[in-house]
Amino acid sequence: MKVKVGFLGVTHPHSGPHLRTLELLDEVTAVVPWDEDESAVERLRSESRPKLETSGASFEQIMEREDIPIVVSLATNDRNPDWVIRAAKAGKHVLTEKPVAADSRDMERLLDAVRDAGVHLGVYYTWRSNPIVNDLRAMIEAGAIGRLLSVEGRMVTSQVRFRDPTHWLFQKRISGGGILSWLACHWIDAIRYITGDEVTDVSAMVDTLNGQPIDVEDTAGMIMRLGSGSIATLHAGYLLPISPAGYLSGSYDTYLSFRGLEGNITWYPTEEDRPVVVESTSKTWRTTPRRELKYVVAETDAYGGQYGQDFVGQFIHSAMRGDPPVGLAGQDGQAGPAGPASDGENALRVLRIIEAAYQSSETGRMVSLDGDRTGEG
Repeated sequence: MKVKVGFLGVTHPHSGPHLRTLELLDEVTAVVPWDEDESAVERLRSESRPKLETSGASFEQIMEREDIPIVVSLATNDRNPDWVIRAAKAGKHVLTEKPVAADSRDMERLLDAVRDAGVHLGVYYTWRSNPIVNDLRAMIEAGAIGRLLSVEGRMVTSQVRFRDPTHWLFQKRISGGGILSWLACHWIDAIRYITGDEVTDVSAMVDTLNGQPIDVEDTAGMIMRLGSGSIATLHAGYLLPISPAGYLSGSYDTYLSFRGLEGNITWYPTEEDRPVVVESTSKTWRTTPRRELKYVVAETDAYGGQYGQDFVGQFIHSAMRGDPPVGLAGQDGQAGPAGPASDGENALRVLRIIEAAYQSSETGRMVSLDGDRTGEG
């Protein structure tokens, strides 16, 4: 299976890694770039990139080309829905960055267009392809920790001053939000996926505390009630005072822990030398009630490493095989948190959870994902 891929937007913070991922895939024979900033495309063409098509192509020309069945859309959050909609109406399968849109209304509009066109929509929530994430999910499903009681998450990274405060990511009218929509969204999605459970209610406090001239939150604390009754907490922020500058080399402090009636699982995702620790009183674990699981995850230059490369490769194969569109359900036919694919429905749910956090912080009240506020802040 060989395809050409349209690459819409070369100035996004993740454009370089996403382009490199496509270059590493045997399925991709050529990448056709476009950006409103023509000088950025020219700079890209001046680099040594054998798969990059050197002849110029406009957005409309990429849409019209029958030899380009798939596009990657990397616009700013406020404009990305329009790019994706145009591509879907042209019959293109689309792979796009999280959070996909600046707000859930635009995301709903985008999903309507994807459904009408019958094309695939994939979202770069690549942690779903991480082998450790899938092992955690399998252990919880198998009952290693028994009934889930709580989840703890931490997504902390370098302070805003290391990340260019003038960047559009820190402008609410363009990005839609701050640390929650840019990075903590990964953990919101991962918690749903690993537990196979859905967030039903949110209580949160968010604020802008870095002292930089930005109008999105840089610090956030969330409490989420899951459908099973368990409680998840998430601490997120641009908080680390020691870090290299930039978006791809920033320092991280991340953590996920799942606590059940019969055990615990603890993982530090960005500390590769630390093992996953599983403690269990379950009958099936009684011979080894505590296990330290050491993983050596295969690396490549792709976004997310080998599992990120596989994520994109699987999207290409699914789209080109004519599987049920990923914008409608997971690859196993299931929508929602349990589906293995990162699809549009999941991305919409994450956006709604983030918006509930903002609403809760503004009102001081817990917010139901059904739209009803409950309880007191």
